[in-house]
Amino acid sequence: MVAGSAAVVLGVLVAATADGGLGTGNGLGGAYVAMLVVLVGTALGGLATARSRRTG
Repeated sequence: MVAGSAAVVLGVLVAATADGGLGTGNGLGGAYVAMLVVLVGTALGGLATARSRRTG
């Protein structure tokens, strides 16, 4: 989950520094997709961790 948080920060950094908009080849679309995938993965990892602690 820590690596996921770091990946979100890097995705935001890429999105903030990309010149141009979507379709210009600067990685803006990839940054958005990566942030979405990492957020979903981090949420699922947190749920799995919570469930494993509950079931013992």
